[in-house]
Amino acid sequence: MLDPTVSVKGMRMTRRFQAKWWAALAALVLAAPLPAADRDVDRAIAALKGVGREGTNNETAGPAWRALVGAGGEALMPALAAIDDADPRAGNWLRAAVVAIAEAEGKAGRPLPAGKLEAFTKDTKNAPSARRVAFDLLGKQDPAAKGRLLPGFLNDKSPDLRREAIAAELAKLEKADPAAAKAGLLKLFAASRDEDQVDAIAKKLEDDHKSPVSVTEHYAFINRWQLVGPFPSEQGKALTVSHPPETLTEPKGTFKGKADAEVTWKPHTTTDKIGAVDLTKAIGVHKDAAAYALAVVTVEKETPAEIRVTTQNAVQIFLNGKKLFEREEYHHGEQLDYNVGAGVLKAGPNVIVVKVCQNDQKQPWAQKWQFAARVCDPTGGRLPGLAQLDADGKPVPLGFNPNPTVRKEDN
Repeated sequence: MLDPTVSVKGMRMTRRFQAKWWAALAALVLAAPLPAADRDVDRAIAALKGVGREGTNNETAGPAWRALVGAGGEALMPALAAIDDADPRAGNWLRAAVVAIAEAEGKAGRPLPAGKLEAFTKDTKNAPSARRVAFDLLGKQDPAAKGRLLPGFLNDKSPDLRREAIAAELAKLEKADPAAAKAGLLKLFAASRDEDQVDAIAKKLEDDHKSPVSVTEHYAFINRWQLVGPFPSEQGKALTVSHPPETLTEPKGTFKGKADAEVTWKPHTTTDKIGAVDLTKAIGVHKDAAAYALAVVTVEKETPAEIRVTTQNAVQIFLNGKKLFEREEYHHGEQLDYNVGAGVLKAGPNVIVVKVCQNDQKQPWAQKWQFAARVCDPTGGRLPGLAQLDADGKPVPLGFNPNPTVRKEDN
């Protein structure tokens, strides 16, 4: 049987795939008889929210799901409200139930509660994925609602709603006069978060309006680092063996590195468009090795933030000596922002340390040892007042690059 607790890590499912997946799930689960004792909506939702990792409570999920769907339209809004993106397994069950309920109501000729769906979609306190489902259900029933609501989602917390809003506005700008198109594109560039949309808008601004913009600054990539390494880092032990740079507040000192070689800090500035630091060029070609990169950023007041790292290597992220995130995977691709550490920047200087580990694979495609890192808000946008301290302790904008289209390292 299909298991909705399984998701594709780091990837967004296409709408067509989601539709097929939910339809297959509904067909399989609804094939079994519905137990009359489980028709209580609140109890069914509680059972689905109890589904945990490794299939915990999975045996109760199927009956609870059928009970929730069997409750009909009255269960639609409670099921939507119960979706919590922090709990993806339960969220997948609940989203599938919502879609099945909506399809059953449609077949029975009963309209969905349009007013409630619209209010739910607009309420940013609800889970982004739940708001996306509500928006799609509303648009299917009332196509005019889509055009009415999308302009309000240009700066939304939901990445899907924001993306669709930007796409809709881009389509409108195709018919606008040049001055209005340029102003609109600049607005959309600031609002964009997805890499393909950011690149497409930047290209249109440069090609059609001779107004280049910096993708590097837009993403707030850190491009001034202090690097040290290599240190020993065997696969499987890479993230369990600590080295002194993890707890330092400034790039000082000499250390015993791999094969007992003496290693010390050296400055590195990257002019790469997405802030990539090629460690094989900056430090050398090494296997079963770790390198550390240190940068200092500053804000005027305490600010929640995310430190997002793009790398195909194992990684740990530290903020002011505290580990925020770790993942030991190697050569799985370099999806933008795949590794995310959430923390709080204190007022004033903050020390960010990224540990990047290389394994011992010999294949040509496994030779990359590099990373890029940025600091942003939970939507992926720039933080107000955020700057990076240069080697002289002076604040400079994150990602500042006088030539943002360069695709090489400045070593």
